Amino acid sequence: MYEIKSSINFGFYILAASIIALLVSISTVFNFTAWLEALEIMLIFTLSLFVVVTLIQTLIGRRRSSWCVNGLSYYNFLGAQKYVPVEQIQQIKVHTIICCKVTHVKLEDKNIFLFSCKLTTQQKSRLAQLGYFAK
Repeated sequence: MYEIKSSINFGFYILAASIIALLVSISTVFNFTAWLEALEIMLIFTLSLFVVVTLIQTLIGRRRSSWCVNGLSYYNFLGAQKYVPVEQIQQIKVHTIICCKVTHVKLEDKNIFLFSCKLTTQQKSRLAQLGYFAK
């Protein structure tokens, strides 16, 4: 089976780090009530933990998506591996939001958005040949 692994989407991690820095700066500049500050600190901690864990999993190869002739293999938000057969894939688009490229895979019954992985040039050309990739 011919398989191509997706590359790491560093724009996603830069955007997430920028949001965390913005939240930290907002919490230091403005004086909120105690419960609102606690809520913001909890949000910052949760978002930071999620980004760090996702980045570590991506760097060690545990969180990458793979495209092959038979379909798409990816990891969902909770870290469970999922497989989509090529028969269910209708269209693939790449959207750019701020500096983050998001791969949108349209299936028959749902949509999949891949944030932490992006398509390589080799994948884009192969998917265009198969008629799935839309620019």
